[in-house]
Amino acid sequence: MKRLPDRLAALNLKMMRTTLAAFIVLLSLAFSTQAQTRRPPYGLPAGAQVIEERALELKDGKKRSLVLWMLRPKRNPRETPGEPYTCPEETRGSYYSGPARVSLVDTAAGRVVNTVKIIEDDSEGADEVNIPYRIHAGSYYHVEGVAAGSEGRPTILWLKDFNGDGLAHEFTLFDAEACMGLRTALYGYSEKQDRVIQYPLSLETTDTDGKKATEVLNWVDYLFNERPAAPGLWKFEIDYRGRGGSLDRYEVRYNMQAERFEGTLTQTTDEQQ
Repeated sequence: MKRLPDRLAALNLKMMRTTLAAFIVLLSLAFSTQAQTRRPPYGLPAGAQVIEERALELKDGKKRSLVLWMLRPKRNPRETPGEPYTCPEETRGSYYSGPARVSLVDTAAGRVVNTVKIIEDDSEGADEVNIPYRIHAGSYYHVEGVAAGSEGRPTILWLKDFNGDGLAHEFTLFDAEACMGLRTALYGYSEKQDRVIQYPLSLETTDTDGKKATEVLNWVDYLFNERPAAPGLWKFEIDYRGRGGSLDRYEVRYNMQAERFEGTLTQTTDEQQ
């Protein structure tokens, strides 16, 4: 027969093993719960980080939201915090970089309806964009609750009526690569298609030699930062002549049937032409 001290030692060892096993189970459950918590919503792919979500106000009872998300984005804080912004920083501030998407989701069913890839360059099509997560107010992106010049979190999905249909379902992305030139792109909800779409511009350009050419653009200089002359109509000019360029006159209208913008660009070197 085992002595009492031996039996107590064996009992203590058994209790320790039981406690350790229970601890491992609890730890596994905690990690499992944490992993489930971090799982992207709506069935978005692994590595997706939701940047912003905005519910749409629809009259037909559909439950829809726009979700802006990025795939494993990299954080890029400003290198010189507190210093005046450079021209590119006016649209970037401290920013995420990486592949970006905007999805239309059915919030009632918890699923993605469709997704549009955000491509920053019409010609190269590189799958990487810059989305600010902290930027100063008073520039291109809307920053809620802070004074102009102070930094805060921008609202990227700042929905407005850009196409003149009376519905605030569109938002703009901005990219200033230098102090002259501002590339803009427009995304939004199409009621006709029940999808999120990017709104292209079919632009007929007449250059300084009188030659005409038509191209379809996804990013357009200044357009969606300009105030419309009337709902769905823009008339504005950009003067590049001080930099050896031309005076660019735009006239753009929204084609509601085709769900795209159509316009003309006339380039001159003489202001009177």
